[in-house]
Amino acid sequence: MDGTTKVFMLVTLLISLMSGACTGKSGKREVNVYPIPQKVELSGDWIKIPDTGYRLEGISHPDTDAVNLLKQSFLITEKAKQAITIRPLGKMNNKMQRSGAYTLAVTGKGIDIGIYDDRSLFYAAQTLSQLTRDNKRIPVCTIWDYPDVVFRGVVEGFYGTPWSFENRVEQLRFYGRMKMNTYIFGPKDDPYHRSPYWRVPYPEEQVKNIRELLAEANRNKVDFVWALHPGMDIRWNDADRQAAIKKLESMYDLGIRAFAVFFDDIEGAGTDAARQAAFMNYLKREFVDKKGDIQQLILCPTEYNKDWAKTDYLDILGENLDPFIHIMWTGDKVVSDITRQGLEWVNNRIKRPCYVWWNFPVNDYCLAHLLMGPVYGLDKNTASDMYAFVSNPMEFAEASKVALWSISQFTWNMDRFDPLQSWHIACESLVPEAPDAFRLFCEHNADIGPNTWMFFRKESFSSTDLIDRFEQSLITGKYLKKEAFEIADLFIRIKEVPGTIESSSLNKQLIKEIHPWLTQTRNVGTAGCATMRMLDLASKQDTEACRKAYREVKEALDAIAVFSRPYRRGEQDGVRSGSQVLLPFIQRMLQHVENTLLTNERPKELPEVLAGSKAIDELSCYCEDDVVGLIPHFPLVTIAPGEYFGFRIEKSKQPVALVYDLRKSKSKGRALQGSVDGKVWFNLLKTGADRMDTIPIHEPRVRYIRCINQSQSDMSIGIGRFAVLTKTGTFSYTQE
Repeated sequence: MDGTTKVFMLVTLLISLMSGACTGKSGKREVNVYPIPQKVELSGDWIKIPDTGYRLEGISHPDTDAVNLLKQSFLITEKAKQAITIRPLGKMNNKMQRSGAYTLAVTGKGIDIGIYDDRSLFYAAQTLSQLTRDNKRIPVCTIWDYPDVVFRGVVEGFYGTPWSFENRVEQLRFYGRMKMNTYIFGPKDDPYHRSPYWRVPYPEEQVKNIRELLAEANRNKVDFVWALHPGMDIRWNDADRQAAIKKLESMYDLGIRAFAVFFDDIEGAGTDAARQAAFMNYLKREFVDKKGDIQQLILCPTEYNKDWAKTDYLDILGENLDPFIHIMWTGDKVVSDITRQGLEWVNNRIKRPCYVWWNFPVNDYCLAHLLMGPVYGLDKNTASDMYAFVSNPMEFAEASKVALWSISQFTWNMDRFDPLQSWHIACESLVPEAPDAFRLFCEHNADIGPNTWMFFRKESFSSTDLIDRFEQSLITGKYLKKEAFEIADLFIRIKEVPGTIESSSLNKQLIKEIHPWLTQTRNVGTAGCATMRMLDLASKQDTEACRKAYREVKEALDAIAVFSRPYRRGEQDGVRSGSQVLLPFIQRMLQHVENTLLTNERPKELPEVLAGSKAIDELSCYCEDDVVGLIPHFPLVTIAPGEYFGFRIEKSKQPVALVYDLRKSKSKGRALQGSVDGKVWFNLLKTGADRMDTIPIHEPRVRYIRCINQSQSDMSIGIGRFAVLTKTGTFSYTQE
C-alpha cells in the first residue's frame, strides 16, 4: 500500500469514527441528516412534538407530495395550536436562489420553513422526517440548506439487462429520499430508445409503464429525462429530423418535459459534429422553443472523454450548439476520476459547464465484479465547473445504491463529503439488520480488475497492511503468529458473511442481485481458512498434515473457478470476489508452500511469455481456471517490423478461442497467429483485423499465440486483453 493510500484510509477512518452529519446531543440523543446540510445550528435541546399536532400556515396550496410527507412525521390538523409556517425564501445569497434550497427553524413555538420552490418544501419535509424518526421528539435547530450541484442523479445508460419497472419505481423513491432530482432514461439495450426502433413509438404496455414512472418521478420531485439514441443509423435528412420530432412529441404527450439525445459509442456518418449540432439546434427551434415548457435538452457527444477528443469535434459543438443545450462528459477517459483540471479543459472547448456523466458504479465492462466500495476520486472544488452530475449505475439496481447514496452526498454538499464515512453509513442504511457483515462483503467486492482505462478502486483496504506485513515477514523466514491469527479470523468472518446477510436482511431484491457474489465470497473465505491452516502447519514443519491442508486449498480454489464458469458472459469472466488482495494472497501462499516445504507438489509446467521485441520486456502471464493470457499492459510501446509478443499455453489445456482488446494499437499490418511447435505459424484470422474481438481457434493442438508486426513500419501497441479461453469447463463465444 502506498503512502497516499495509507493516509487516505487513516484519515477517513478517523473521520468516520469521530463525526456524524450534523450532531446535537441531549442525553443520549443524536441528530443525523443526510445529505449533510450546508449549515446547521443546534441548541442542544429537544422538544416534545405536540400531541395536538401542527396546522399549516403561510403560502396557499403548498405542494401536495410535500404535505403528505409532512403528515408521515406529524399530525396535521387545522385545530392545532402550533403551526408549520411555509413561506417563500426572502432575498438571500445566490446559492439559496436555486431549486431545492430551503431554511428550517424548529422552536418550542412551531416550525418555520422557507422555500424557493415546491422541491424545496419536499426536501425540508425529508429533513424533518430524519429529525423526527421516533415521532415523539424533535431537536431545536435552524438549518440553511441547498444543493451544490443543481441537477444531480442517475443516467440508466449501461449495456446489459435494463432495470425492471419495479426497480425504477424504487429507484425514484430512493432519489426523493436522497434529494437527487434527475433520472435519465437511456438503457443501451432498449430498442425504442436506440436502434433499430428509435423512430417507432413505444408499444402500449411500455407507454403505460412510462406514464407510471413519470408520475412516481413527479411525486419524488425528480426530473424524468427521456433520451433518444439515433446515431447508429441516422441519415441526416428531413425524414429523420421529422421522425425525431415525432418521437419526442409522443414522449411529451406522456408528460415528459426534459430530453436528451445520445450520439455515444457509434461509428460512421452519425459522428459528424457539425451535423449533430445542426440536428440539435433544429430540435431546439422546432420542438423546445415551440413547446415553451421544456426544462432541459442534453447532448451526449461522440467524443465524450478527453482520451478520445483528438479532433476539433468539441470545438465545433462549442461554437455551433445553442447555449440552451448541455453537453455530457465522462472525464479524462471513458471511466475515470473527475478533476477540476479536466472539467476546465473541456469547458473551454464546449464553451459551457459540462454535464458530468460519471461511469461509476457501472460494471458493464467488468461483469465479473460488483463495485461496492467507497466513492472517491471526485474533486470537491468542481461545483462551479459542472452543470449537472449523474452516475451511470450497475444493472443491479439495489446493489448500486451503495455508490448512489454517496454520490447524493457529494453532489449536495461537497465540502462535507467524506468517502469512507459516507460508505459506512450507506452500508448501514441499506442493510440495517446486518451492517457490519454487509460492510465486510462490500469491502471485498470492490475491485474492477484489469481494464482498458486503467481505472482502479481499492478493495480489502482495511486488511491490506496486515496481509502485507505478514507476507513480507514470511518471505524472510519469520512466521508472525499474531498476524496469522488476525488473518485467519478475517477469513472466518468472510466465510460467515453471506449466511449472516441472507438470514438477516429484509431487502430480498438486494439478496437476489448479489447472490452469486455472496456465494463466491463464502468460497473465498473457505479457501482463506484452509490457507491459514496450511501455513500454520508449514510453520510447524508438519509435512503430511500440511500436504492435506494444501490440497484443501487447491480444492477450494477449484470450487471458486467451477462456480464462476456458468456466469461467464461472452469474453468476460464469471463471478469474482476478493480478487485484488485476498485471492492473490492465497495463490502466493500456495506457491510459497510449494517452494519451501512441498516441492514435489509444484506444477510441472506454467504458461510462458513470448517476447520477440526489445521494447516489451516487462510482460507477464496469468492463468486462471480456463483462461491463459498476458496481464494487461496499458502504456503504448512501439515494436519494429517482424517483432512480436505472445505466450505459450500449457500442454494440459486445449485452446478454444482468442480474446483480444488492442483498441489502443494500430491494426494495419498486424497479424494474430497460432503455432503448434513455436516454429511454423499460421494466421488465426485476416491481417489487420478489428481492434477488439473474440475469435475461434479451430486447431486444438495450438500451444503458441502471438501478435506480430508484418508491416514495413513501426507499430504502436497497447494490450487491453490478450488471452486464450481453453476447453476446461464450458464456454460459448460469439463474433460481434
